[in-house]
Amino acid sequence: MDDIQINIAIDAMGGDNSPTKVIKGCEIFLNFNKKIKLIIFGNKNLISNNFLEKYSQMISFVHCEETIADNDVPSSVLRSKKNSSMRKAIEYIKSKKNIGFVSAGNTGAVTALSTILLGTLKNIKRPAFCSMIPTSKGFCIMLDLGANKESNENQLLQFSIMGHAFAKTKNISNPKVAILNIGTEEGKGKEYLQEAYNLINNSFLSNDFIGYIEPDQITMGKADVIVTDGFTGNIALKTAEGLSNFIMNNFKKVFTKNLLNNIAYLILRKDLVRFSNTVNPIKYNGAIVLGLNSVVVKSHGSASPEAFAQALDNCSEFVKKDINKLIIEELKLVNFVND
Repeated sequence: MDDIQINIAIDAMGGDNSPTKVIKGCEIFLNFNKKIKLIIFGNKNLISNNFLEKYSQMISFVHCEETIADNDVPSSVLRSKKNSSMRKAIEYIKSKKNIGFVSAGNTGAVTALSTILLGTLKNIKRPAFCSMIPTSKGFCIMLDLGANKESNENQLLQFSIMGHAFAKTKNISNPKVAILNIGTEEGKGKEYLQEAYNLINNSFLSNDFIGYIEPDQITMGKADVIVTDGFTGNIALKTAEGLSNFIMNNFKKVFTKNLLNNIAYLILRKDLVRFSNTVNPIKYNGAIVLGLNSVVVKSHGSASPEAFAQALDNCSEFVKKDINKLIIEELKLVNFVND
């Protein structure tokens, strides 16, 4: 798809310090991606004319009077704010090819609007937030990271199939799939987890299914794909991100403590930078909402401009690789029951 025009629709008004942060993120992205076009939705009165003029050949702008706030209730958003930047951007990508959508806005609103307006793939009941988590062997794919507070066994099967397909786009030929649980024994955990275990183990994924994985094993690289409900997944993700920030902040304190430590830093600098890049949350910002008929990427609301640029980069990659095509092919290999 290298010769095909890739487009990204952007909600400029979502997230902390927007639209300033979003626009700076767009600038960073455009400086390294000259062939991708951005369609930016937001309040034009709050956007720098210098930005609009400088990148006029690479962007188009759609003025929107309304903004969806972080405290807006998703059910209310579905009925109101029809001219919001988020809604207009999602409506724009519907039924279009080679395009994706990125927002750092209200998570519930992104999930609700994209599900209702774009629809889900056949046999997918609910979409799932999916992202990469750093491990000792590189990374693993984890979902759901917050789209659904609760999930049943059939939905976990659907998540496992989508995650399995996603991992293949990352050049993992036989992705190992696991269910996040409080223990690795077959009888551990809630009933729906045990039922999900049986469903996955009796599907075409059986040869790649390794059973349960505990939270302390997530970063060990035992599994390529880890499935869970969105409540548990979101807690696990934010715990990992908080721990990463804690480690990096304390590294800085240690190596700036005195002259001897400064010298130690200079000696270890290359290895420390490499490690820092591995666990830096910026590198992994931008979760794809798997299971929708279009590519939707959710950036952290508190993401920096650099992190938002990473979300844009992820979106362009997902569009180029046509991830839904592979998911649809794998979904055909399972006979689903109504849930």
